[in-house]
Amino acid sequence: MTERTVLVLSGGGALGAYQCGVYRAMVRHMDSDALRTMVIVGASIGAVNGFLIASRMQDPDSGVSALKHFWRNVSLPSAPFLPMPDPRSRRLNAVLTGMAFGNPVILPGIPGGLIGGLYSYPHAASYTNTPLVRMVGDFAREYGGNDASGPRLMIRAIDIAEAAPVWFDSAQETIVPSMIGASSAIPLLFKPAWHDGRAYWDGDIWHQGIATPGLGRITQGQEGETERYHVVTVELFKRTTQQKLAIGAGSYLDHFRRMFMGARSDEDIDNIVGLQKGLRVTRIQRNPHPHEEDSAYLLDWSPERIEYLLAQGEADAEQAFSST
Repeated sequence: MTERTVLVLSGGGALGAYQCGVYRAMVRHMDSDALRTMVIVGASIGAVNGFLIASRMQDPDSGVSALKHFWRNVSLPSAPFLPMPDPRSRRLNAVLTGMAFGNPVILPGIPGGLIGGLYSYPHAASYTNTPLVRMVGDFAREYGGNDASGPRLMIRAIDIAEAAPVWFDSAQETIVPSMIGASSAIPLLFKPAWHDGRAYWDGDIWHQGIATPGLGRITQGQEGETERYHVVTVELFKRTTQQKLAIGAGSYLDHFRRMFMGARSDEDIDNIVGLQKGLRVTRIQRNPHPHEEDSAYLLDWSPERIEYLLAQGEADAEQAFSST
């Protein structure tokens, strides 16, 4: 009986650099056939990483260099709002830079930054992901369809008119960059993203994570046990205990995220084990980086943070794959 890998990549803004590090280690532990036949389930920044991996799978290094190139290009030096050289001030400078300017390479802000966008919403939004869609298109114009010879790529977005999640699936259609934009438009911070005449919100803004419905879609209609699955989850956030109050800009933002979406990522992974007999799960869980309480996952794109996350993801994945 064959075993097929399912790589689950959820949202988390700049924390997506951690997913890049995980994939770098993953390539060392899987042969080329296993990589080409895996399924990638993604949303938000996970959809970006998933598209880059799948569309560049035919590269000699299975897309590692392309993914690393993307993350090195999107790092953003911080403006010196606070002149002190201590670590806390560096994190706050990065957050203030993101609030004021966004990330000009992929998520630029409007004049007035975060506050100006919230004040004028919905006529204007704080940021736009149009440059992100263009940048993704520079790596690959499309992926999937009848010519796909790499991983199956499944991307979730939220159809606003239907108030329901939808899947863009390379097994059924060609994946194009505008679908990535549809999966990465965060409500209040961005205007709705449009694809094929329909408006969408970020695919990770939903009460249920992507792992359970993604695996359900993969196994739908399968009769008998013809294939086993190894689910690899890259978890960017850990559950926040009710006793722990949010402290600092980054913690408050994460607290809001968990109230809005629930701690569903953790519960989602717990639930998938019962979906199929013999399912194997490898959980790669990120621990907070130093001074994360002063950071914000959507706003801090500083080079030192990106480099830390790349190395952290690679080290955590190396440990996880070596022990399985």
